[in-house]
Amino acid sequence: MEKIRNALSQRAKRVIVLVTLCAIVLGFGHRIETLSYQTYMQDLELDTTLELIEVRERIRADIFEQILKLRELATVISENPTITQSEFSARAEEFMAENPDVINLAVAPDLVVTIVHPYEANRGVLGLDYRQNAAQLPKVEQALQSGEGLVTGPVDLVQGGRGLILRHPIFDSTGTNAAPDTPWGILSMVVDYDALVSRLQIPELTEKYDLAIRELTPEGEVEQTIIGDPELTLVDPIKLDFNFAFGTWQLAATVKGGWPEHRPDFWLNWLLRLQGALGVTIFAWYIMRLTDNRKLAEERLRTGVEALDHGFVMYDAKGTLVLCNEKYREIHGYSDVVKPGSTYEKIVRDSIRRGMVPDAIGKEEEWIRIWLEKRENGAFETEQRMPDGRIIRTSDRRMKDGSVVGLRIDVTDLKKALLTAEDANKAKTDFMGVLSHELRTPLTVILGHVRLARHFDRTPAARDLCAAIEADPQTHETLSPKLSATMAKLGDIMQTVERSGNHLLTLINEVLDFAKIDAGSLSIAMEPVQIDDIVTPTADQLRPMVEDKGLELKVKSASGVMLADGKRIQQVLINLLSNATKFSDEGTISLTCRIRGEVVEFRVTDSGIGIPEDELERVFEPFHQVDSTATRRFGGTGLGLAISRDIATAHGGSLVATSIMGKGSSFLLTLPLRPAIALAAAEAREAEVA
Repeated sequence: MEKIRNALSQRAKRVIVLVTLCAIVLGFGHRIETLSYQTYMQDLELDTTLELIEVRERIRADIFEQILKLRELATVISENPTITQSEFSARAEEFMAENPDVINLAVAPDLVVTIVHPYEANRGVLGLDYRQNAAQLPKVEQALQSGEGLVTGPVDLVQGGRGLILRHPIFDSTGTNAAPDTPWGILSMVVDYDALVSRLQIPELTEKYDLAIRELTPEGEVEQTIIGDPELTLVDPIKLDFNFAFGTWQLAATVKGGWPEHRPDFWLNWLLRLQGALGVTIFAWYIMRLTDNRKLAEERLRTGVEALDHGFVMYDAKGTLVLCNEKYREIHGYSDVVKPGSTYEKIVRDSIRRGMVPDAIGKEEEWIRIWLEKRENGAFETEQRMPDGRIIRTSDRRMKDGSVVGLRIDVTDLKKALLTAEDANKAKTDFMGVLSHELRTPLTVILGHVRLARHFDRTPAARDLCAAIEADPQTHETLSPKLSATMAKLGDIMQTVERSGNHLLTLINEVLDFAKIDAGSLSIAMEPVQIDDIVTPTADQLRPMVEDKGLELKVKSASGVMLADGKRIQQVLINLLSNATKFSDEGTISLTCRIRGEVVEFRVTDSGIGIPEDELERVFEPFHQVDSTATRRFGGTGLGLAISRDIATAHGGSLVATSIMGKGSSFLLTLPLRPAIALAAAEAREAEVA
């Protein structure tokens, strides 16, 4: 339960960390978005302001131009206050030709309209007394008081459309009708509102901006909307003032639809931020997993290292201890020097100082130098005897990154067991050698006497007995046939005994040879030998045995000289031919030899019972028989093929077998013509002679 609670607590902490990290990333993204939005709005307002300044200047210039034209016309009237309708129409005709946006003109001496142009279209205006027109009187009085031109509107026109009314006071410059400072009357000019707006490129601007040009009262309140929709509500607009002599206009504008609440691609940017936050969170989770896995791996490594029954140590490329287990510290006597951060040389010197390395006593510096050089060469293995008699095997391996991993294995018991096994093996080998030798000596004597007994009729005693029988005619006829039969029977018995003795001698020789091989003392005398001197005598020696069994022996030799122990090669061939004869009941046995390049091949083939495929390699194992039935039927120790392969290997060659069950087997002995071992021995002899 405690582990489960710890795991859940760890998981909860990890979730809190990840959520906090995600929140921080999103908060940082929100802050960036806020700052970016502020920058974007500043840039947008600046661009809008710069463009609206150009618009304001264009409108200002146009209005000033219109007022200036109206002033020029007013000046003409002020110089001729008695101007008639016809005179005014003539002048107005020229004026309107130059200003096509002008719809009509009206002159009102003493604020009563008496002259208009065009006359026919505006006759109804004649006689209009501004004092009686409450709607227009305030603007008329404002124009008279300002002494400058004044713009009013837009107003709906009777003839249709909308227009702006420009008014300018007229002063009688002749002084005949009024005082110079008192307006004589007022000149009104109606300008086509839509034409003016078009000329000022206001429609193009309204595609990008929501704007309005408004006339303000001295208190700053909106008095009327000159250009734009009076109902338009602008939120936090950019405001630019027109400071005219007759009053204040203000240009107010925002981008179309109002200021944006977000930057362009706002949602796309937030989607990218969410993806980034998710990516950072996943990456952090991955790092946590890696960290946990690394901690788990380190813990498992530490646990595994501590579980080792051997000392384990790891040094980095600079020779500084990184990791070791308790066993390693125990081998070094739990020294305070043996800890992460200590150098290898420092640990070695400390061990020598405390007498932990008896082999280094008296030659400490040289021992340290040799030890360090061996470790620098990569793999390094040695055995070190401890003061308490233990034997520690040191095995260090240098990794690709330069670090060194080492094991300190206590091989004391293994060494003792190995010495015991070697002593037992030596005792076994010595016993087999002595036993084989002791058996072979009396057996040789027995075989010698058996051979004498086979030919007992040739001994002096037998010849004397035969002579005595032949000397007596009576006994000669009776005893001579019986004596001959007795001698023949004795010869057969001795021949059987000799055959069994020879077989026993062969078995004893095999055991002796195997004992020599096992002890590493099998002697091989390499010298030049004719190949045919090996093949032919071997075939001649085995031919009677082969033919006695009703088999045919085919021999094909080769001409040439090879470096080999001729007697040992004959031993191998005899063993192979004997086995072929033993396991064949009919057919042919062949011994062929040929030279192929730098090797000579001896092949013995039979037509016997064959060897199972899974037994082809095992037949070369000592004391191995294919099956117990074969052992009982054919006899043998199972050492012949093992000894034969060892002899082949000692010559630098090989012995292999192939077989087909029921059809026979083939053994191939391959030997080098001039084996390296022979060449080395010859060179050594030549060097000794020189």
